[in-house]
Amino acid sequence: MKWVVNPNTELDRYWQEWARDNEGKKETMFKAIELANSIGWKSQYSMEEDDFNKMRNRILEFHSKFENQSRINLYSERYKKSFAWIWPVAASILIAGFLLFNYMESNEQKQENITVTQGWLTKSVPKGMKKIFELPDGSTVMLNSDSEIRYPSSFENERVVELVGQAFFEVERNEKLPFTVLSGELRTTVLGTSFDVNAYPGESRMHVAVVTGKVQVNTASGVSTTIFPEEASFYDTDTKSLKKGGYDYNSLVGWRHRILKFQEESYEQVFERLSKWYNVTFEFSNGEAPIGKYSGEFQNESLENVLNGMKYSLGISYEIQQGTVKIRNK
Repeated sequence: MKWVVNPNTELDRYWQEWARDNEGKKETMFKAIELANSIGWKSQYSMEEDDFNKMRNRILEFHSKFENQSRINLYSERYKKSFAWIWPVAASILIAGFLLFNYMESNEQKQENITVTQGWLTKSVPKGMKKIFELPDGSTVMLNSDSEIRYPSSFENERVVELVGQAFFEVERNEKLPFTVLSGELRTTVLGTSFDVNAYPGESRMHVAVVTGKVQVNTASGVSTTIFPEEASFYDTDTKSLKKGGYDYNSLVGWRHRILKFQEESYEQVFERLSKWYNVTFEFSNGEAPIGKYSGEFQNESLENVLNGMKYSLGISYEIQQGTVKIRNK
């Protein structure tokens, strides 16, 4: 919390090194950052008073034990001088985070919708959330906000998933059993690779962006292309055209690292993405989004900071009330 609210050089260096040394825990770290920045975390992750008291008592108990131990045994000489002041605080925060995310895991099970129908599992993630799932073959998928994936409980005969929305796949290689993603009018086939698919219903532009390996993309009308790392295929649902070319990683795939980047996007698209990202609804004083295009990049930023970055160029003011953002022209 201290790092997010009031960052400085020492904290930046510490958490960057922590992230490098704890690669497997980076997703939890990003969750903590999102939670700290979220405008609605108090209501979203509220808990009963008994649960709160138990958590508080465990934190205080740990802190008391920590204070009675010799500090020289708790951290290396490397950080002894630079970070001596932060360890008592950091230890309590990390324990609090551990307890909180245990609570959040059970809470997320309620927020994510999981259904089973005739051997097929459907998992969906609401607006304002992102979640990683493991598939039956060991492949992983990270679902973006307001997205859904459907797949068989076993991949013995075929590896097929159905996607609505956006997801990043890291597929285990199996040359005998190709992995296929069905998303609207697109059919994406791989043997083992990592790639991003964006296919939200109602949007005229879809994409498949490759990070590693080789991917084949086919459309419902019979057009196909093969794309390689740093290439993407772009599909226009209005013209039924499929094109491929290079892409900007942060713009298409950066969402999985909590990077929100706009490249000459219409304000209608911008506010639609913000609505999914922060789980808010936008209301405009004149009934529709401003005319024009916007470019900007944000990482781990609160909605307020994003809107503050936009309001001067747009000449607008905003007000946030219980998940609704009212946009007014100045």
